[in-house]
Amino acid sequence: MTMAEASSNSSALRRMDSVRRHLLPALLPVLYQNPSSAARVEPSPVIIGGMVLDIHAKPSMQPQPGTTVPGTVKYISGGVARNIAECICKLGTRPFMISVVGNDVAGDFLLKYWRSARMCTDGILQVNDITTPIVSNVFDGSGELIAGVASVGAVENFLSPSWINQFRLHISNAPLLMLDANLSPRSLEGACKIACESGVPVFFEPVSVVKSSRIASIAKYITYTSPNEIELVAMANALSPSQKYNFVKMEQCKNKAEAVEYLFEMLSPSMFFLLEKGIQLLLVTLGSNGVFICCKECTSFMKDQQKSEIMPFSTQLLEKLEGWFPSNMIGNLPREALCGGLDIMQCVAIGIAVAKASVESEANIPDKFCAASIADDAKRTLLSAKRMWLSNSPSVPATITSPDATGTLKT
Repeated sequence: MTMAEASSNSSALRRMDSVRRHLLPALLPVLYQNPSSAARVEPSPVIIGGMVLDIHAKPSMQPQPGTTVPGTVKYISGGVARNIAECICKLGTRPFMISVVGNDVAGDFLLKYWRSARMCTDGILQVNDITTPIVSNVFDGSGELIAGVASVGAVENFLSPSWINQFRLHISNAPLLMLDANLSPRSLEGACKIACESGVPVFFEPVSVVKSSRIASIAKYITYTSPNEIELVAMANALSPSQKYNFVKMEQCKNKAEAVEYLFEMLSPSMFFLLEKGIQLLLVTLGSNGVFICCKECTSFMKDQQKSEIMPFSTQLLEKLEGWFPSNMIGNLPREALCGGLDIMQCVAIGIAVAKASVESEANIPDKFCAASIADDAKRTLLSAKRMWLSNSPSVPATITSPDATGTLKT
């Protein structure tokens, strides 16, 4: 065979291989037992879901259909689960992240940032021949989202039950398992079953209206969930084959109190239904109108109190918030859980303060959090909290008092 013939054959083989890779479905990666799971692992929150490259495009003038306008385009590390994991890390706790990225420029960008924060990458699967999840957002001049396109199929296709099962030991030793709804229903259920076997509470983040319906097969495992008002109704409908719940967007209200009363009455049937389905704590986010915290009284969220460790940053917040909330206002909410040593109200107040700091940052998560600033914002939230009651029947007005469940407003 001449050199020219060999070169021609080699070129043909490369073309055939390229065609094969485009026409045939990508093979799932061979999964090997992770060495770090062979020995006992230290308890840390486990977070499973999307690592995404966010592309933010912001025009410097009014966008024009059919053409481009000057502006800025930025690459930012994102993804619901990834953002939460980074936030937890910067609040003083090292979470264990289970996710997937492609072996491409976007995947390298995300992993480089992750390693720079000294975060563990043992649970992050990097796969050839897939595209790293990407979300492209276009904003208007004031920073409000105009439109966005999400390509996150890799999370659903490659975060399989078998990959998640390799980290069974991490999940069973965790104080909390957090899942985002980008996972496939099979993977969601598999992860929940591992957590249930060890009494690990599960936090379900709905991600979007469409994906929030994936709660249907795992509701019995969920301890916490944090939908917005539209996701809340979608979740209730996914669990209710006979009765449909509705949400009608309110017209412009004269004041915030009026808006909150409207939302509470409108959402009470859905909130009560989800509590009756076994979810122990609902955090319904309402944008500028605050958050509804809904749970049955005398609920215990943590089955193993020894797993809740008070970290240094939490200690600072605990010291700054101690005495800043009347303990008898919300009945018998336990002092346990997400920020060790803080009660649920204080945890959510801190969450709102952290969210405020994140919104004010150009990145999804600020470079660092200041305990004093977070505590000050949390205090203002706690002082404006208001106690309300869910009705004991969806047909009863939401303002009727019931001993079964409480709803608390954070503004």
